[in-house]
Amino acid sequence: MPDWGIWIIVALAFAAIEMATVGFFSLLFALGALVASGVALFTDSWPLQACVFLAASVVFMWFLRPVLLKLYGTEHKATAVDRIAGQMGVVIEDIDNTHGTGQIKAEGEVWTARSDDGEPISKGARVQILRIQGVKAVVRKL
Repeated sequence: MPDWGIWIIVALAFAAIEMATVGFFSLLFALGALVASGVALFTDSWPLQACVFLAASVVFMWFLRPVLLKLYGTEHKATAVDRIAGQMGVVIEDIDNTHGTGQIKAEGEVWTARSDDGEPISKGARVQILRIQGVKAVVRKL
């Protein structure tokens, strides 16, 4: 098999890995292997082909990966957890940390709640959501 064919197979293997991981990491090695396959058309020197493969992969990693991540990478989408911290809510079930009870309603959503200072908070009280701990809102009475 010619050297360029081996580099094409290497490129396809890296492309398959990229399809499984989608991190724009293996793709850049696949591109490096394609560059090496082009060099293999002109020289039989494996060390030169390997150096071109590594150099091209590093160049692609350095310059192309940030662009790909910016264009197609996953962006952090705000979730209810991100939005709810700092918001105000109303206690709809008495909050009692010792009994593990309590719920609040904030932005139309019901959350299990715990008091920040451990003091019970009665139904109907207004609270501020300090943070989300697991699936529970940690609140402070206003």
